[in-house]
Amino acid sequence: MLEEIIKLREQGVSFRKIAKELDMTVGKVQYQWVKYQKTLTVGQPDTGLDQSSGPAKRVGRVRATKQRPALKAHPPVELILTFSSFTRIYCYWDIPDTWLQRTREQLSLHGEGRPFILRLYDVTSIAFDGHNHHSHMDTYVPAKENGWFVSGLKENRSYCMDIGWKLEDGTFLAFTRSNVIHAPRTEETQEQHRLQDLHDFEAGRIHTPNWVEHVSTYSYYVKEVKS
Repeated sequence: MLEEIIKLREQGVSFRKIAKELDMTVGKVQYQWVKYQKTLTVGQPDTGLDQSSGPAKRVGRVRATKQRPALKAHPPVELILTFSSFTRIYCYWDIPDTWLQRTREQLSLHGEGRPFILRLYDVTSIAFDGHNHHSHMDTYVPAKENGWFVSGLKENRSYCMDIGWKLEDGTFLAFTRSNVIHAPRTEETQEQHRLQDLHDFEAGRIHTPNWVEHVSTYSYYVKEVKS
């Protein structure tokens, strides 16, 4: 199953079309894809949150040597989140210049150097509709970048992210929404999710995971201009 998902993603097929072709849910396809991406992460996994004795974790720009699977956007805009450590994520995206140019023309925006905004939402235990988050955090990213590290996650919380622009009037214009990730627990006393739920979801016996929040995903907010 994973091999078929990887093959279709490399051909530029969207999660929704993959789910339809393989008779799976979109959430299950995304779950398998994120698991696969974690196997491509460079470096060793962290052993704990105490990092005082070692070098500080980087936040921000990604080194050129960072390995990640190539994205072929279909639909044209896509954003993926993966874990780097307990409290830090690595996100990457594919937004074609032609799509950005059409969006600027549609909105009568000037200049090509407008920075991206990465808006990280805490969506723990809610049905997220884009507005009812517990909190959010904005990170400004230079327009030339297509990958970034973001830190500050809290343990045992669920997150998703929007990428977009902030307009002159302060309005946040989101392009697309990422997958949902759940930061791991760091203490046994914290609430944990039932293992059987995970097995049932992976086996396809339930269509929506019971241990993560239900988040409305979409291809992109901005209506595409037909050429």
